[in-house]
Amino acid sequence: MGDSSSPPLFDVTGGILAGGHSSRFGSNKALFSPNGETLIERAAGLLRPLCRQVLVSASHANAEAYAFLGLDIVEDLHSDCGPLGGLEAMLNRCMTPWLLVLTCDMPYVSSEALHEMISHAQLSDALDDSLPRAFAWQRASDGSISPFPLLIKRSVLPQLREQMRHEHYGVKAFLRTVDTYYIKTDSAQLLSNINRPEDWQGQLI
Repeated sequence: MGDSSSPPLFDVTGGILAGGHSSRFGSNKALFSPNGETLIERAAGLLRPLCRQVLVSASHANAEAYAFLGLDIVEDLHSDCGPLGGLEAMLNRCMTPWLLVLTCDMPYVSSEALHEMISHAQLSDALDDSLPRAFAWQRASDGSISPFPLLIKRSVLPQLREQMRHEHYGVKAFLRTVDTYYIKTDSAQLLSNINRPEDWQGQLI
């Protein structure tokens, strides 16, 4: 659901991946609330002002836990396919040309970073260029890439389903097939995630 007081800057749907097992965390990390706000609430707060609609990808077991957000909950179409399965379900529901995807375990993603991704996509659309079809991030320090946050075209859905049909569920491998453009960042925190409560660094950027 978009924020009616602040119209979206771009024709984009927001998506939150919240369907993981959180086995290393010990509890559902999407509901981890280190500073009075759950991680999934923070992700929703980042997306609402930018997106026409915000979807939450969740497993059947966790879907009810996110009802308090007042967002559309999208259950996986195929079980045990990892983040790629959640991405498939949200792209299937997406009604805009682009889907902007966050995960709950990356609390240091900033609104400025999401604006930068959208600016790249706007430029691509203005040039009427069919490529790239996805935008993600790369650490300038070591060249490593992060598949999330991810801004991806809805039109990749058939290609994604073909990869899943062959039981290839790696998100990074899939992004190599859709001419992904990686935006470089010097931030040490931006692409950090938390797998255990002790990974929380106590502040947001």
